[in-house]
Amino acid sequence: MEKLQLINTIDALSRVVSISEEQKQKLINKYKDMPGSEVIKELSSTAYRVIGSNSELYDYALTVIRNINTSICPSVEEMKIIIEKMFSNEIEGNISLEENHKLVNESLRQFCTLFNQYGIDYYIVGALPCFLKTNQPLFRYHDDIDIMVNEQDIPKLAEIMELTGYKFQDDRFPSLERYLEMEQNKPPHTVLAQNPNNEFHLGFFCFRREQDSSITMREYSHRIENNDVVVDVLERQSDPIGTSLRYDETPTTYLDTSFRTSSIESVYNLKSYTKRPKDITDMNKLEPFINKEKLSAL
Repeated sequence: MEKLQLINTIDALSRVVSISEEQKQKLINKYKDMPGSEVIKELSSTAYRVIGSNSELYDYALTVIRNINTSICPSVEEMKIIIEKMFSNEIEGNISLEENHKLVNESLRQFCTLFNQYGIDYYIVGALPCFLKTNQPLFRYHDDIDIMVNEQDIPKLAEIMELTGYKFQDDRFPSLERYLEMEQNKPPHTVLAQNPNNEFHLGFFCFRREQDSSITMREYSHRIENNDVVVDVLERQSDPIGTSLRYDETPTTYLDTSFRTSSIESVYNLKSYTKRPKDITDMNKLEPFINKEKLSAL
């Protein structure tokens, strides 16, 4: 989009949110070659996350953003509705909601069956399995299935994905070339399996299984030093009691397969901190099934 217009927009937004001159320049460099519609989408989403939806400042920010191109942009009130739906995952992706739910079910059946056959140590995590084990129908869009996996089993994952045609990417220890590519594309997970036909993917979180059967989560981040990629690993240990509170060892049976899951209480507890519109909706769905003693222990 036009650089002068972009500068004016960023300057106007800086009256609402504190933005340093360095940050302004980074934003200008990021957006200057993007189409106006994409800039509007990104800035609107950022305004929602930073300012919140119940504020005159939010209305002002959307008005400024809308002025980038009023011919393609709906009214501020319509923008607010669209953004709210987007953050609630009520907006469809590149397939319909019906197709998405069908794909989720097919994927659970296919991959959990294979994971079980290969003896993989894993849990299906997040709100999705909590809905399923409480017999609630799928109601919103799911662009992925979140899976916790024992790092020792990642080579087995690679074998399974080769069989199924999913593109498998293990970015725990990337080359410099891959790191630079990741900086551009920002993959949503360090370990990921991408459906070749649409945006749907399997996102993996890594853990180490300790001798006492407890779990230590392992999160990877990367930086450059002396033109080499340095890998930092953050470990979050959970003792046996914490592990039993966060994960259900009794498998959930679903569509001719079975899988272990995160506990309903652990998902509810996490979403009570993040409180995005999607999370609030999920909390309302899960609340009737909460064990209050277990939630308090968490």
